[in-house]
Amino acid sequence: MACRSRVAAIALLLALPCAHAARVADVRVLGIAQAEPLHNALLSLSLARAQAAKSTMSEERLAFLLRKAPEEIRTALEPFGYYDARVDAEVTRQGDAASVVLRVQMGEPVRVRTSQVAVRGPAGSDPPIASEVKHFQPKPGKVLDHREYEASKREVERGLQARGYFDAKADAHRVEVTRAAHAADIDLSWDSGVRYRFGATTFGPNQFKPGLFQPLLRWKPGQAYDDKRLLALQQSLTDLDYFGTVEVTPDVEQRSDGQVPINVGTTPAKRNVYSAGLSYGTDSGVGVTLGFSRRWLNRGGHKFDAQLEWAQNRKLLATRYRIPAFAWLDGWYDLSTNYRDEITDAGHTQLAELVGSRTGRLDRWNLTAAFHVQRERYQDALYPAFDRYATLVFPSLSVQTTRADDKLYPTRGWSLAADVSGGSSALGSDVDFLQLHARASWIHPLGERNRVLLRGEFGHVFTGNFAELPPSLRYFAGGDTSVRGYSYQEIGPRVNGINIGASNLAVVSAEFEHRFTQTWGAAVFADDGDAFDNRPRSNLGVGFGLRWRSPVGPVRIDIAHGFQSRAPVHLHINLGAEL
Repeated sequence: MACRSRVAAIALLLALPCAHAARVADVRVLGIAQAEPLHNALLSLSLARAQAAKSTMSEERLAFLLRKAPEEIRTALEPFGYYDARVDAEVTRQGDAASVVLRVQMGEPVRVRTSQVAVRGPAGSDPPIASEVKHFQPKPGKVLDHREYEASKREVERGLQARGYFDAKADAHRVEVTRAAHAADIDLSWDSGVRYRFGATTFGPNQFKPGLFQPLLRWKPGQAYDDKRLLALQQSLTDLDYFGTVEVTPDVEQRSDGQVPINVGTTPAKRNVYSAGLSYGTDSGVGVTLGFSRRWLNRGGHKFDAQLEWAQNRKLLATRYRIPAFAWLDGWYDLSTNYRDEITDAGHTQLAELVGSRTGRLDRWNLTAAFHVQRERYQDALYPAFDRYATLVFPSLSVQTTRADDKLYPTRGWSLAADVSGGSSALGSDVDFLQLHARASWIHPLGERNRVLLRGEFGHVFTGNFAELPPSLRYFAGGDTSVRGYSYQEIGPRVNGINIGASNLAVVSAEFEHRFTQTWGAAVFADDGDAFDNRPRSNLGVGFGLRWRSPVGPVRIDIAHGFQSRAPVHLHINLGAEL
């Protein structure tokens, strides 16, 4: 037997001659257009929970839930500024199953009539706090959205704590709603109390000599507290790779005399790190890699690491000894040795190098000043009858920065790197030269699932005797990270069919990427560039590829065609960060 009842304002008790037991088969809420208020209303409905549980109940219980429904919806809409909603219900019965439709008339929202938000005391004139107060939401005339109100209140309170106003307390906290006028008046204020200063900094037990990390402190005792300085110290200690965990916290419970002590707690990371794996690169071929790192050698924080790559077209062996250098710029003194044996489209090169460098970070820029002593053996199409040798002694300076919303999978950001190096016979080099090189990348979102990636690379080497420059100082183009659609170092001026490299480099790239899921996507791209001496020519490459956000980093698999390439199609595989 089917029964149908229409209930206005749900004041009617179901006393229909249907089954003695009832269940809620379906609940629909109509009239709420916005997703969040609708979601909150459904979460608040006891009827919806009864439907989800598929529970059977008495007619009296069903009638009780129907009577509750209007108030539950009205209460659920109040955080969004709707205090005057009307709810009508329509119940359709089929045997013991009840289907409920709740029709909502939202009514006129409550708007902010007046807003008095203030911070009294020294914080009132503190620019970051004053800015939070100035931008407090919702403003007069806007709908009283309690989410905005609570978020703004939290921002002010977080700002007070972050700036060292640990005694701050709210002395007025009132939101008065006048339903008849659909108006709300906000009265909110804090007494900030004094701003605390940095007290003594205590490093907890660790594996290093006392005082090693004191130069990393971004403050001196007595300076005004700012938690950004604590975050900077925490980041610096984390980047050292000595520790598994780092915590830098103010000891608020022990604050006194206007000062708050700072505690630094750490736990050691695993001291030795070994790595081994198979590798494949379209530039280097199939190979194996082995690595070893000693995170700290002694209580002074010295480090050592070594890396071996043995592939078809490339053999690399690198070692590095590092000494902390914290006196005026976060960083290291490095002594490195490198050996590279490489076969490319330009020929066979063997290079041995000793490098002493000072690395560091200034604000968000990574800086490296280095001195190189290098010996290179190579084959050159200009002198094909015998092997050639070059000795290079030169200083170099590098700067690099990356700004991104996510280091591993950025949707928005950019990076810039530039290098300058120069050698002279006065230093012991076989050839005088000055080399400039710059790289830039930019990523920008287009909607929620699309990105545009732009990339450029430019270089020039000044020398009066290009023929004496070894391949490591010449420019070549083509390959996975250069112009796709061409093999590694395929692009450049040729003599006797062999690429001899050039004094100039210009490469540009544009890519559009669409993400199908959180982990998979696809891209189309166009690259162009040249390694040249006088005038560049176009070496266009176009293609498409797959993108995978793997657990160890982004993987890019591309198939590309180079219009000037000797092969019709090239496969490019890349693993690593994009900026």
